[in-house]
Amino acid sequence: MKKKYVIFLLAIGALVFGCKKEDDAPQEGPTEHVIVDSLTASFYTVKAWDTTTITCYARGENLIYAWECDHGNFNGNGTQIKYAAGECCIGLNTITCTVSNDSAQVSRDIQIEVTTYFETK
Repeated sequence: MKKKYVIFLLAIGALVFGCKKEDDAPQEGPTEHVIVDSLTASFYTVKAWDTTTITCYARGENLIYAWECDHGNFNGNGTQIKYAAGECCIGLNTITCTVSNDSAQVSRDIQIEVTTYFETK
């Protein structure tokens, strides 16, 4: 009788654990996530009126990029802009890139130091 009971338990265990769904399988299809991998500049220090190219590297579907700066201005849109600031914006300036889609939004800041165009002695 014990032998039949052990075989019965082994059979039930095999069915239960043999039919377990694998949760580690990669998911396919659209993702709701927005991931900003990095926000980089070609130059982190520029003289007034010079430019630096700022690039946002992001992942996700149907991404929309929005840019802002606290001083100075920029040209461009999408993943890359050119940033410049005048003599009145000397110091550390913050540029923000917000990446979004229908269900998520992520913002990242980068700081660019603007120095005087004129040489000081």
